[in-house]
Amino acid sequence: MPEVKLPDGAITFDSLIYTLALIVAAAGVLVALVKGWEALNKISVRGRVKGLEERMTRVEERLQQGDRRFDLQANDMAQMLKTMQSLLVHFISGNDHDRLRNQLTQLTDYIAERSRREENT
Repeated sequence: MPEVKLPDGAITFDSLIYTLALIVAAAGVLVALVKGWEALNKISVRGRVKGLEERMTRVEERLQQGDRRFDLQANDMAQMLKTMQSLLVHFISGNDHDRLRNQLTQLTDYIAERSRREENT
């Protein structure tokens, strides 16, 4: 078969295959880099989400402790007001000893109950 002479700069079949192979290899490297970046981002996001969940749990626990403290303070204030009212009635009237004794018993019981609750927590 006679040899055909191609002009300079002509594209041959071999050069075309070589160019396509380079393009496919570059695309493969690019895909690998993108997949690696996505995997790193997923790990990073999971870590951040886990950290936020742990922080949210700690904050919720502190919030519940604060709610319990507010409830205790409200109960303390209610007892103090009842006691002050009994003292004022006794001071003004000079009577009502039974109400004063009853309030003393209630206040003593409340303080004892509160002390037991604090020991258990």
